[in-house]
Amino acid sequence: MSRCRASTLAAVVGFILVAIVVLGGMTWATVSTFQLAKINVDREHHTRMSGAATRIDSHVGGILKSEMARPFTQYFAYYTVAPVQVWTDRAIEAEVNIDQVVLPSPLAEPPLHDPWIEFYFQVDEDGNWRSPETRPAERVAARLAWLEDVLPVGELAERVAKVRQRDRGSNETPDAPQQPQEIKLAQRTPHKILCRCGDRDCCVEYERRGQDKRAAQLRSLPESQCVNPDHGAEDIADIAAVDGDSDSESETVTVGIEQHPWVAFWLEPDATERSRLAFVRTGHWNDKRVYQGFIGDWPTLKHELQLKISDLFDDVDLQPAPDDAPPDPELSNITMHTIPVRLEIPGVTEESTAAAAWKSIRGVLLVTWATAAAVLIVAGIGFRNLIALTQRRMQFAYAVTHELRTPLTTFRLYSDMLSAGLVPDESKQEYLDTLNRESLRLSNLVEGVLEYARLENHKVSLNVADTDAKSLLRAISDGLEKRCQECGIEPRAQNDVSDSLPLRTDVDVVKQISGVLINNACRHTQGTDKPVVFVHLAQDDGKVHLDVVDSGPGVSHGDVRRIFKPFRRGREADSAAQGGIGLGLALARSWAGLLGGRLELMTGHHNELGGAHFRLIIPVQARG
Repeated sequence: MSRCRASTLAAVVGFILVAIVVLGGMTWATVSTFQLAKINVDREHHTRMSGAATRIDSHVGGILKSEMARPFTQYFAYYTVAPVQVWTDRAIEAEVNIDQVVLPSPLAEPPLHDPWIEFYFQVDEDGNWRSPETRPAERVAARLAWLEDVLPVGELAERVAKVRQRDRGSNETPDAPQQPQEIKLAQRTPHKILCRCGDRDCCVEYERRGQDKRAAQLRSLPESQCVNPDHGAEDIADIAAVDGDSDSESETVTVGIEQHPWVAFWLEPDATERSRLAFVRTGHWNDKRVYQGFIGDWPTLKHELQLKISDLFDDVDLQPAPDDAPPDPELSNITMHTIPVRLEIPGVTEESTAAAAWKSIRGVLLVTWATAAAVLIVAGIGFRNLIALTQRRMQFAYAVTHELRTPLTTFRLYSDMLSAGLVPDESKQEYLDTLNRESLRLSNLVEGVLEYARLENHKVSLNVADTDAKSLLRAISDGLEKRCQECGIEPRAQNDVSDSLPLRTDVDVVKQISGVLINNACRHTQGTDKPVVFVHLAQDDGKVHLDVVDSGPGVSHGDVRRIFKPFRRGREADSAAQGGIGLGLALARSWAGLLGGRLELMTGHHNELGGAHFRLIIPVQARG
C-alpha cells in the first residue's frame, strides 16, 4: 500500500507541476498580450491624431495655396488690366496697353467662400496700411486702425522673420526665389481713352465691347460693382497715390511675391476677446518690401476644423501653440504645420489606455483562460481517474491476494495431510468440513469479483416480479436467522408496511443487498456483550425502506465515505483483520442503484443499539 501512496503522490505532484507551467505560461501570455494591446491602442491613438493633424493641414493648406496663387495686384482696391489684344473681322490687330482701364479687386467685398477669413490687408515697410476691401468704409477704416495698433509694421517684420527662422531650422529647405512681374499703373489724371491703336474701327469695336460687358454686368450686379471704364478721379487718385508717381503719365514697376510658405501667428484679442490668426505673405514693390495677408477668426475656423475630424474624435480640442516654440519631435504628430495649433484629446490617460486595451482583448483572454481552465479540469479529472484506477487495481490485487492466502494455505496444508495419511479417521470429517468452508469462501470471493466486473460493465439485468412487504421480509428474515444463528447473535425483525401495498421489485437483488448488510453487521457485532442485529421494514412517502441496525462498534466519522468504495474497508476492520476484500457495500450500493433505489448510512452509531444503521430505499416500482 505504501507503493500505491507513492504513486498517488507522484501523480499529484506531476499534475501540480503541469498546472504551474500552464498557469505560468497563461499569465505570461496575458501580461504580454495586455502590454501589446496597450501599445496598439496607443499607436492607434497616435495614428488617429496624426490623421487628424494631416487632415487639418490639408484643409488649411489647400486654402493657403489658393490664396498664394492670388495675383499681387488683387490686394489693391483697383488695378490695371493686363495688355489687351484687339480682335477685328480681319485678324488680331495688335497688343494694346490699356493704361486707364482698371478692375475692382475680387477682395473688395468681405469673403464668402471661407467665412472664417475676416479681412484682407496690405502694408509696405513704410507703414502704409491698405485693404482691397472698400465697403463698408467705416469697417475697413476701423480694421486698419486696429491692425496698425496691435501689429506695427516693425513688429510684423520681426514676427514673420522669427517664424520663418523657426520653420527654416525644422525643414532645412532654402527659400524659393521671387517671381518678378512688370505691371503698368494708371496715371493720376483720369481720361476716357479706351484704345490707342490708331485704328478708328478698332477703337470703336473695343469701346462697343466694353459697353456690352458693362450692360451685361448691370443685369446681375449693382452698378457700384460693375466695371466702368470711365472712373472717377478719386478712384484713380487712390491707385496713383499708392502705385505710381503722380507726375508721370504712366509708370512701369516691378512687383513680385516671395514663394515662402504663409506665415501664421496669433494676434492679441480685440475688445470682443476673440482670438485671431494673421496669415502673411511677403512681396516687393520695386525695392520696397510689402506684406500682404488676411485675418482669420479662430473660433469660426476652430469649429470648421473640428467638423473635419469629427469622425476621428468626438471631443477633440484645438489649442493655440506658441508662435516661436521650437519644434518638438514628440509632439510632431499633434502639432499643425500650417497654423500654430496643437491637438488635445481630453481624458487620454494611462488608465483610459489600459481600459481600452483590456476592452479590446478581454473576449479573447476570457475564452483562452476558460479553455485553459477546462483543459486543466479535464486533465485533473483524468489524473484523478487514473489514480483511482491505479489504486483500485493495487487495492484489488492486495485485497484478493490477502484474502486468497488463508484459504489457499488451508487447502494446501489439509490436502497434503490428507494425501499423506497424517489425519486420523475420526478427524477427517472435520478437515473435510474446513476444506468445504474454505472452498465456499473462495467461491464467494470469485463470485463477488465477477459480479463487480459485471456491474462496472453494465451487464447485470433485473428479474422484476410482483410481491408484498410480508413476503419480502420473510425472505430476508430467513437469511438473517441463519446467519445470526451461526454467529450466536440475537436476530430481530419488524414489519411496519401495510400488506395491501403492492411491490414490484427484484426480490433476489434485495436479498443480496440485505445479505451484505446482515453479514457485515454479524461480523462486526460478533464478540460484543449483547450482540443484536435488527431488520426493520417500514413505509415512508410512498417508498419502502429496509433498515439494518447492529449493536457493534459502529462506523467512525472518518470511514463514512470510505466504506462504500470498492476494495476499501473501515480502519478498524483492517486492524482487526476480519476478512473480506471490501466489495460488499460497493456491490450493495450498485445493486440498489439498479433497482432505482439508494443505500445510505443513516448514522455510524445508533441511539439505542449503538452500532451502524444502514437504510436501503426500495422503490415500489423497480426500473426493470
